[in-house]
Amino acid sequence: MSIKIVVSPRVKFKVRGTVKDEAGADQPFDFSLTCRRLDTDAMQTKLRERGDASITEFMLEVIEDWAGVKDAEDKPLPWSEDAWHGLCRIPGVAMLAYRTYLTEAGAKEKN
Repeated sequence: MSIKIVVSPRVKFKVRGTVKDEAGADQPFDFSLTCRRLDTDAMQTKLRERGDASITEFMLEVIEDWAGVKDAEDKPLPWSEDAWHGLCRIPGVAMLAYRTYLTEAGAKEKN
């Protein structure tokens, strides 16, 4: 099968991980992000320009929507910058989302 030189300007993917509870047990989670897909040049430029800016801020520039994130009352939480900052208060979430974005926005080897 051939490849087209143009791909979708957006990419949707699941971010999966675990957080430990008070008993030390892993509690799995996942949520979906819909992001603008940057091409290689744009990604390298953003990474260079980012300098001291955080991964949290980088992701704010590409995330357009999400699903599977809930508030303290277990209600779906709509995407917003404030909600993203709240989610990123959990250590490791921003980096996990960033690494998943980098993997999912580009080409991968097929198994």
